[in-house]
Amino acid sequence: MIETRARRRSEVWMKQVLDEHRQLRLMIAELREFLREPRPAPGAKGAHTWSSGLAQWLVKLHDGLFRHFRYEEESGMAEDITLRHPRRSSEIERLIGEHPQMLAEIKMLMTEALDYSEGHLLDDPALRTRLEAVLDTLDAHERAETALVQRAELQEVGVGD
Repeated sequence: MIETRARRRSEVWMKQVLDEHRQLRLMIAELREFLREPRPAPGAKGAHTWSSGLAQWLVKLHDGLFRHFRYEEESGMAEDITLRHPRRSSEIERLIGEHPQMLAEIKMLMTEALDYSEGHLLDDPALRTRLEAVLDTLDAHERAETALVQRAELQEVGVGD
């Protein structure tokens, strides 16, 4: 009975985490598409609209990540993986430990995009490059988490290493 409840709990968080990872990958792809659009020079027509749009994307990304990370941390995912797959404990701890830094980086870029849209910050040509690097890190992080969850699931059914 306890094992059945634990298995059901695992199935719930696994499904939600994997669904959220798919949604985050879509959001990252859409943000990358937005970044491909030409960025108007400061003061030029459309400069405010572009930077405001970027800020909105970053707010949406930060909010989605914050909720997603909180769910991963509070759902019992780390404890469940560690309990059932002790060899994975350092991997899950490392991935969970990356959450605050990724949120901080996105928040910093979001603030800069808002300052730029309000005309308080001069054009930063590296903003797009820095954001792409953060998106690359986030994408790699989410893929590593997905792989970890899938390996744990495969081991649960007796397939895998």
